[in-house]
Amino acid sequence: MAKYTTINNRRKQAREEIIEDILKIAREMMQKDGAGALSFNAIARKLGIKPPSLYTYFDSKNAIYDMLFQRGFILLDERMKDPEGETFDQKIASVFKIYMMFAYENPDMFQIMFHRPVPDFVPSDESMAISLRSLSDAQNAIREIFESEEINPGIPYDQALDIIISMMHGLASMHMANHPNLPVGEGRFGQVIDHAAKIFSQAWRSNEGLNN
Repeated sequence: MAKYTTINNRRKQAREEIIEDILKIAREMMQKDGAGALSFNAIARKLGIKPPSLYTYFDSKNAIYDMLFQRGFILLDERMKDPEGETFDQKIASVFKIYMMFAYENPDMFQIMFHRPVPDFVPSDESMAISLRSLSDAQNAIREIFESEEINPGIPYDQALDIIISMMHGLASMHMANHPNLPVGEGRFGQVIDHAAKIFSQAWRSNEGLNN
C-alpha cells in the first residue's frame, strides 16, 4: 500500500508540474500578444504534446483563463493587505501603487480580471467567490485607513470607496495602456499617484467633507 501511495503522489506531482508549465506558457503568450491571443494548439506545441492531450489537464481554453483569474485575485488580495505610510495621503497612495504594480507585473492577469478581453469567458462560481472576497478585503483595508485617520468624506463610505477604487483602477489602466513598460512612479499616469491621493485628503479631511 505504501508503494502504491508513493506512485500516486508522484503522478499527482507530475500532473501539477505539467499544469504549472501550461499556465506559464499561457501567461507568456498573453503577455506578448494579449489575453485574447491564447491558443490551445500553440500551448500544446510549446509543451511538446498533441492538442487533445491538453484536455487531460484543462477541459477548455476558458478553464485556463479561469485558473489565472482566480490566482490573480488571490495574489492581489495578499498584496493589498499591508499598505505603507503614516498619513492618509501616504496610505491611499500606497494602495494605488500596489494596485498599479500588480498590473505592471501581471498584465495578463490584470486583463482577465478587469478588462473582459475574452467575450465568451465567464468566471466559475468558485472564482467569482474568490474575486468578491478579494474586492471586499480591499474595500475593508481602505475603510480602515479612513477610520484610523478619522477621515469623514461627508458621503456614505461605500460611495467614497467607489470613487477611490475608480481613480485607482483608472490610473492603473491608463498607465498600462500608455506606458506598459514603465515601472510605477514613471510615465504620465504613474507619476501622479501621490497627487491623486492628496485630492481625497484635501476634499475629505474636514469633518463636513463634501457637504461643505
